[in-house]
Amino acid sequence: MKSRKDCWTCKTRRIPCDGGLPTCQKCARARRVCQGYGMRLSWPRDNDKKRAATAGSPPMALSRSRIAKLFFVNTTWQDMELYHHQNPMQPLHLVPAAPKLCGQHHLEVDHIDLIRYFLDVAHLSLVTFTVNTLQIRDVLVRMALTSDTVQGLALYDALLAFSSLHRNGYNQQAMQLKISAIQFLSASSKEGSLTSAKAAQHAAASMLLGAFDILLPSASSGEWLWYTQGAMDTIQAARLEDQLYERDFGHLLDWVYFHDALSRFPMHHWHHASLTRNVPTTNNPKLREAQYPPLARHRPALPPPNLSYTILNILSEACDTLLDPRDPASRSKEYQDRLRAFERRVENVHATQVWASPDADDDTALAVEVWQVATRVYLARASQSPWEMAADLEDLIDRAFAGPIVNCVCPHFFPLFIIACEARTDHRRTAILNLIDSAEGILHVRSKLWLKELIQSVWVHQDLHEDTDLLVNYVDVVSDLISSSPHVPSFV
Repeated sequence: MKSRKDCWTCKTRRIPCDGGLPTCQKCARARRVCQGYGMRLSWPRDNDKKRAATAGSPPMALSRSRIAKLFFVNTTWQDMELYHHQNPMQPLHLVPAAPKLCGQHHLEVDHIDLIRYFLDVAHLSLVTFTVNTLQIRDVLVRMALTSDTVQGLALYDALLAFSSLHRNGYNQQAMQLKISAIQFLSASSKEGSLTSAKAAQHAAASMLLGAFDILLPSASSGEWLWYTQGAMDTIQAARLEDQLYERDFGHLLDWVYFHDALSRFPMHHWHHASLTRNVPTTNNPKLREAQYPPLARHRPALPPPNLSYTILNILSEACDTLLDPRDPASRSKEYQDRLRAFERRVENVHATQVWASPDADDDTALAVEVWQVATRVYLARASQSPWEMAADLEDLIDRAFAGPIVNCVCPHFFPLFIIACEARTDHRRTAILNLIDSAEGILHVRSKLWLKELIQSVWVHQDLHEDTDLLVNYVDVVSDLISSSPHVPSFV
């Protein structure tokens, strides 16, 4: 490519340029910074008739055959930084703007009104395996209003804080209620051994504060993870899992377990400083198995078997077991046998009678199918060598886009993200974006904006590989994107 005749400085000044290298003499004599002769990007202005990019049809100077071969990548500087970032041990921080308090700094809503709002609307943003959140709503309100213990007060204020945030956005009253709930939780933690009822209230308050954090925009602090782990620790210390058949305890355990199981996916890929929970460091799968908390195992469930437990157990075990495909230990027979066992367990999920449950319906069956497909795809991709194509995945992906992924309103981030990573055509990507938009209304103010941006970054990363002969390194791409957040993101 020939260099420009005029430097950009002289062109801007609309004067002749002498074309001197490395800088022109006119800029030197005028003591101006010579902007050189290289190519630079610019964008067309509105109603700019001279720029073909503003036209409704392709530029006439290009033939149709040449236009058909053009490949465009819609990308940003963040995408390019992530694409060229090669060291996962030094995560790249792309810090979003912090959420702002709403303009009504002194907004005060009556507590009774906030409870009514929680009963009518706010509970819909609580995330469980099933879309129906009425059961956990009733449990939380009942526990919050039946006791004046420190734990009950913590739950009461946490419920009000969540309702206030959901109703009015990030506001002063919501923050004050959250701080009050944290203070009551701190007092509760100093009481030592708790009764079952107090432990349930303590765990429920922790989970509501975690839900508060998840409800925030993409700049949330990541506190949800610590609240979830705190709830798990409380449940295990009080042995609430032994009282699974208690009406309230059972629904609470389902809620906590769902969040804990899903936390293992981002924790597996988030390459920052070590987390508070002990992360397995051994490559021996047998030693890793012993480090699961009791609730991560397949809990005894009311007959018939609860398929959501089965899927979540497989996923949580897999995330704690998966090795980097480039690790020599990943080629051991023991590890490969364990992966095949995971695959068989996922494939056989439907063998345990979806319709045997009295609560089963079309949405439940479809949700299980979406989770089953997403878990199978993730296991295959995460264990795939960067130098080898994954086998028997194309048919599975084709079935996902032909069936469950376009026929349901998926409220969960994990299966949506995993299946979206397999959308390589515009048609499939449009289907994913439409699915996100349709689910946005169901969960009200729980925004999927950050998830949409994350998915689109994956697509850009894949598109940038189109001009190379290398396969996309699935593990590195997912890990780099998740690690670009300064806090562990939630995929519930």
